[in-house]
Amino acid sequence: MIPSDIEKGIQRYLANTASEKELKDLGEWVKDPSNEKLFKEYVLLHHAINTGLNEIDDRPGKDRLFREIGKKDAPAPRLKNRILFKLVAVFLVVLGLAYLYYQNFSHNEQQQFIDPNQITLQLENGNIMVIDEEGKRKITDAKGNEVGVQKGNTLSYGSGQESEELVYNQLNIPNGKQFELELADGSTVFLNSGSSIKYPVSFLPGKTREISLEGEAYFKVEKDSASPFVVNVGDLRVRVLGTEFNLSSYPEDNDVTAVLVEGSVGLYNKEVYRAETATIMKPGFRGVYSNGNITLDEVDTTLYTSWKTGKLVFRSMQFKNIVKKLERAYNVRIVNNNKELGEQYFSASFDKDELMEQIFASFRTSYRFTYMIENDKITIN
Repeated sequence: MIPSDIEKGIQRYLANTASEKELKDLGEWVKDPSNEKLFKEYVLLHHAINTGLNEIDDRPGKDRLFREIGKKDAPAPRLKNRILFKLVAVFLVVLGLAYLYYQNFSHNEQQQFIDPNQITLQLENGNIMVIDEEGKRKITDAKGNEVGVQKGNTLSYGSGQESEELVYNQLNIPNGKQFELELADGSTVFLNSGSSIKYPVSFLPGKTREISLEGEAYFKVEKDSASPFVVNVGDLRVRVLGTEFNLSSYPEDNDVTAVLVEGSVGLYNKEVYRAETATIMKPGFRGVYSNGNITLDEVDTTLYTSWKTGKLVFRSMQFKNIVKKLERAYNVRIVNNNKELGEQYFSASFDKDELMEQIFASFRTSYRFTYMIENDKITIN
């Protein structure tokens, strides 16, 4: 409820007859969000009444209404400029609050209607675009210039773009999907399910080509001796000139794994790269970053890159972590109530087109358990 003195002030404000004190009191009162809402409702009601009076041309009634509002003496002429200033100030406060409310509402509405199962591209200005894997669209910058194009399952950025500052986009891949990104320098990144990559729309000549990754991706980096390519994954940095490698950092793994297929890379966990302190990898090796330490061992690289061809490979992995990778690959929710099963280690490989029933049947040959599938939820007991 609006206090009677404030209501009178609003009435006189709408009639342009409010005193300086009434305007000051009204300005202070409207700063409270709940009061601001009441104020807007009152103004809208006044506008509706006023419009209705105009439509029926009830001039005597209208005159009586405004005579009631303006019963008190009008302010002295010397105060008119100050009163006008106060009126504008109050109006701007209300207008500003209304604008912020609208912007916040629009932003929330946009977030509300974005399907979490869709691939999204976040632009530098915060706008989010939904990427249809079967669609085609242009990617533009804040000035409306075309910087890239999406064709189906691939997003490519043009190499002809010139910029004096770095402008970043972020590509987010949900569970159950994979996507290919071609950067402005011609390097390609194949992103696995549940991954996110932040990268410049165009790189600066002669400067380090730097991007950030969460999740897993396979990189084919174009060689440029004047511009090293650096991938940031948490605290680990991977520096290359031109090479192919797989990089994985999912939460359940508790570490970062780099597997080198071709070329040479340097692993380090400092802000500045130094060749004498970096860990240099050769093809066929895996680098594991854990708790600030980097270790190397020789591996079969196909075990770590087979996901690109639709295979799931697990080697001496606990079932509780296998479950998380199955959730990500199939975009399902798995609830494991069998704690003992969760601690068991398994080695297995599956084709992505195999059904969950087939996958669980394979695990049950080594460990007996029951499960129930209900839509996209699987419960293990």
